[in-house]
Amino acid sequence: MNRIEEIQREIESVRSELNESFLQNDEFEEYYRKSTELDKLIEEYLERKQQVQMS
Repeated sequence: MNRIEEIQREIESVRSELNESFLQNDEFEEYYRKSTELDKLIEEYLERKQQVQMS
C-alpha cells in the first residue's frame, strides 16, 4: 500500500473519531486536537497528490 492510500485510511479513521467526539460532547480540547489532526492529514494528502501529478 502506498502512502497516499495510508493517508486516505487515516483520514477516514480520524474523521470517524471526530464525528464520535462531537456526538459524545467531548471536551473542546479533544475535539480540537482531532480536528487539527484531520487538517494535517488532509494537507499531507493534497501535497502528495500534487507531487504525483507533477511527476
